[in-house]
Amino acid sequence: MKKHIAILLAAVLLLGAVGLTACGDATPAYKVTVVDALGNPYTDGVIARFMQGGTQVAMQPVDESGVATKELDKGNYTVELMFTDGEDGYHYNKEGLTLSAGKTELTIELAKKPLGDGQTLYAAGKDSTAYAVSTGCTYVTLEAGKRNYFLFTPTEAGTYEFSVPGSTAAIGYYGAPHFVQENSAAEVKDNKFTQSIRADMIGSGDASGTSVFVIGLDANENTTAATLAIRRTGDPAWSVADETWTIYEAKTQPKAYTLPAGAKLTAFDLTAPTYNLVLNEKDGYYHLNTADGPLVVMSLGEKVQYINCYKEITDHTGVVKYFYDGEELTEDSFIRKESYTECLLKYIECMDEDKGVYPLTEDLKYIVQQHGDHQGWWDESKPNYIFVDENGVKVTDINKDNAWLLMCYYVE
Repeated sequence: MKKHIAILLAAVLLLGAVGLTACGDATPAYKVTVVDALGNPYTDGVIARFMQGGTQVAMQPVDESGVATKELDKGNYTVELMFTDGEDGYHYNKEGLTLSAGKTELTIELAKKPLGDGQTLYAAGKDSTAYAVSTGCTYVTLEAGKRNYFLFTPTEAGTYEFSVPGSTAAIGYYGAPHFVQENSAAEVKDNKFTQSIRADMIGSGDASGTSVFVIGLDANENTTAATLAIRRTGDPAWSVADETWTIYEAKTQPKAYTLPAGAKLTAFDLTAPTYNLVLNEKDGYYHLNTADGPLVVMSLGEKVQYINCYKEITDHTGVVKYFYDGEELTEDSFIRKESYTECLLKYIECMDEDKGVYPLTEDLKYIVQQHGDHQGWWDESKPNYIFVDENGVKVTDINKDNAWLLMCYYVE
């Protein structure tokens, strides 16, 4: 009996040993994770190749987590990466990418390469070669001991963070290609800076009209490469420039006007007591003192004493006003923005050809008052205060109730 028990126990132990051996020989899963310098996974177009002796044993595309997992026989494998859009656009360190029974996982840091062959950029008194980069992480070679320039052309509005993770190269923002600044135009903290890129800074699909940002990396004597990281962190900071325009529509469509022959134009005394202007409901024009008094006209085509005429202003910039609820200029206090340029151009087309004047209407009165308030033309505390004599001295006795009449005359 004891003999039979001993044989049975030996058989059980043998089966257990066989089972343990089988478990130990299970096919291991080898895992490759592909990320950028910020730790974000590469999820598209990257394939991990598992190599032995220079021969590919297996291949596996990365998944949505940037991971390629493959069950393979126990052994040593060298990992290489391949890309569906070609090898030339990427950089990674190919050294030490080995897997074994004792090391079944590894992480590869991948970066893009700069776009194109570079372009000449005049900066710091000399020509430099600047390379185009895009969002994500780009591996860039650097000239040691120099400032190296790169060009970023955004394709989407947003707030962007610029950094060089783990590098000794110092980053900065140096303006645009047509004007490269000597010092960083952005506050750099912890070797990174942010920029808000508005929708109006993005041009058409071929990038024409898009703002181009010059990024500089100052490399020390021992720095010959870095990874430049550009990531969109959110929507752009609010800007009035992104708000839509309310186009001011004329209440009365202007028609061609000719000043009567021999008419004398008298400028308003802006230091005098307030003038009484009366709107004549029949002709739609303002007159002095009564509805049938001297006609009031505005100079749209000829320069007046303190400021250019509206024809010159519209030739160089828009005539607009931004409306806010209160003094603080924020998104919450913003009400609307009006453009008066289109309306003024209609009046300018109809003004007297010789003197460049047109009768004062409700439209013209409203526009000059709103535009002048917006610009601070008659506010001594504002930099655009326009009542300054030929010596640059402010004229302080201007009656503010009359100030908006600076472009107007009455006809005698």
